[in-house]
Amino acid sequence: MADLMNIHGLVQAELRKRYALNPVALKHPFPERPLRSLGLMNIDGEVFSTERLLRVVFIRPQLPFYFAVCSNFIRPRVEYDLPVFAGEVMRTGKKKMLIVDIHRTGKTHHDDNDLFYRMLAVRNRYPDLLDYEKKQKGQVQDVFSPAACQVVIPPELDEQATAIYLDYLNLFCDLVDQAGIKTGDALRSTQAVFQQYLKTLVNHDPGVKIWQVLFGKKGGIERSFDMHFGL
Repeated sequence: MADLMNIHGLVQAELRKRYALNPVALKHPFPERPLRSLGLMNIDGEVFSTERLLRVVFIRPQLPFYFAVCSNFIRPRVEYDLPVFAGEVMRTGKKKMLIVDIHRTGKTHHDDNDLFYRMLAVRNRYPDLLDYEKKQKGQVQDVFSPAACQVVIPPELDEQATAIYLDYLNLFCDLVDQAGIKTGDALRSTQAVFQQYLKTLVNHDPGVKIWQVLFGKKGGIERSFDMHFGL
């Protein structure tokens, strides 16, 4: 029986069927124990890159009292002008929360309706999971696509949750494999959107804010930008 908390190993195995995952040497290698957490939190993970993927990020924060997170973020290289893949599994006690999505970052002009329809077709294959749908509250919903899967499930649905995660992953990889490189004005426009997006992260991205809480403003921004963008 599948255990959703093993999702990182399954994702890496699936990606290696398509790509050579090259380990990234981080400025602050894993594992880390933030001093601000009084040594209670351990953060482990791996970061890779490929010919088409700027960053393939796996992060596993863990606290000793029944709380663990498996966070996964995949960003294609800027010149492909593609959405990102984002997945997160959180365990609190016996319950597990799953969020998996493919979405754009920053303000763009793209029409991704065809992608969303394909994602919805995948999601609709798992009606038992959808019975446990629980959307996150607040502005974070503005980040997700209309086809994001957001559920809080009992242990008996781990196998289905794992399956939909990998289905979304393979749909995303198909998108990456079929994409062409942007050139000229299209590339310059894509790069400008990306640079503007980077400027908004420091003040508005929840993930960057968490890293700042754990490591201070300078250390948090440095870690986040290094992991996710190689900056």
